[in-house]
Amino acid sequence: MRETEKQVTTSNLDKHLIGYERLLALFKDIQKQTPKGVGLKREVKASGTYILLQFKLGDKRTAKACNCDFTEIGIVKALEKANKVSEALTKLTSETEFLTWYDETILEKNVIKNDLLTFDEAIKLVEEDFWNRYNGKKQKRDRNNPSHQTCWYDAYGRFYKSLPIEKTVNHADIKLVIDSKESGTKNFKMCVRAMKKLAGTVGNTRLSDELGKIDIRQTKYRDDLQSISLDDFLQIRDSVLDIPTNDKRYSLESRKSWMFVFSMQVVYGLRISEAFAVQNIDKIFITKDNITIAALNDPNNKEMIAVVGDKTLLGTTTKTGYRLARPLIPPTHLHLIEQLEIKSGNLPVVNMESDNPVSIRHKYTKTARQMLCNWMKDGKFTQTHALRHLANLNGMMAGIPLEKRAMSLGHSPTMNDTVYKKRQTTKTTLDLLTQSTNQAIPLQSAVAIAQQLGCTDEKSIKLLAAIYNVSENEITKNM
Repeated sequence: MRETEKQVTTSNLDKHLIGYERLLALFKDIQKQTPKGVGLKREVKASGTYILLQFKLGDKRTAKACNCDFTEIGIVKALEKANKVSEALTKLTSETEFLTWYDETILEKNVIKNDLLTFDEAIKLVEEDFWNRYNGKKQKRDRNNPSHQTCWYDAYGRFYKSLPIEKTVNHADIKLVIDSKESGTKNFKMCVRAMKKLAGTVGNTRLSDELGKIDIRQTKYRDDLQSISLDDFLQIRDSVLDIPTNDKRYSLESRKSWMFVFSMQVVYGLRISEAFAVQNIDKIFITKDNITIAALNDPNNKEMIAVVGDKTLLGTTTKTGYRLARPLIPPTHLHLIEQLEIKSGNLPVVNMESDNPVSIRHKYTKTARQMLCNWMKDGKFTQTHALRHLANLNGMMAGIPLEKRAMSLGHSPTMNDTVYKKRQTTKTTLDLLTQSTNQAIPLQSAVAIAQQLGCTDEKSIKLLAAIYNVSENEITKNM
């Protein structure tokens, strides 16, 4: 081995943070792990991209096909074959003997393949492979975890259930399932990927080649995405909570607790389920490296950092796992945390009536949507995810850099800079153009730094007020 790093194998491939855009990075990483004297090379043809093994045979260095496509699985298999070639080169003395061995072992020319697997048998192989792999958060998948169970269903199970399980794996039946999805949609793309996974797992090269010819680019997107401005949300909040306290037809406490969940979305950009995973709503949180994060309900807590855990109160896992989230406060509503009563909020009690993993995983989001549907009789605002997008726009107005907003919301900067700008309202766009903060750091951050440095005298307050173009009272109030 040219590197002492841990060997990558098909069983631990998912421990590596790999996306389709990082396929080349994986290939370069694998190239570093090949044994001395044997290398990997890409070969691009009209029919696709493949991997060649490079090694010295006799006096000449040659590059030979190894029956591996340029895919995640193909790259790792190519490394395994490179190790076999390295070993064979030291043991076999005749070129003829080596080439015969190469055809049988590497190219598998004389191996009789089992092409009579039924769809049922093939699906079981894919499922076994799924549970033996780690997820994107480097967690071992747990068959009893409802989040992991629904991940299997969303990625594979819902597409495989349409296959005739008793029949032998074949292209015609797979194509029927694919053609039942609308071409150009996300659903179509995911279906094709699921079928490619099945073909690759059973080693059906011809089927993989056929599926590889399908154009899975997404060209059709939802056109019913809702948007909401911060002022509109505040009006909705007032109307929802403005009910007679003694009217038994309404539950004011339930309304307050669910409005707290929606407010956490607005302030921190949380997903609905993530609000039920916040660890420091009413108690301090001590990190693994012994840093104390103050409780959100602490009256002296000025930073208001929220600690999102990796599990919700129902035991489902959060999408991005553990992370810290900062408040995204726009300059138009500097006292948003007080307005939304974040410090005094309580989570609603959510009980399960079903043990169905899909029901458990989506319980929070479905209940939250139902609450909005009950409150918004006109149906104009029922998509809770719009509040997460609103938080991102609030952060843009506050001048918070893209990377920090993405880190707080728990997604990539690319996602933040593309998808999360699609829900801008005209009001928000106008605010972004006319009232955005352009300073290097937000006012509250500057005040916090001044406090840490002990610069709280009258002269420092006047300086901050001049820099941020606010009154001295505003600076004092934030001290």
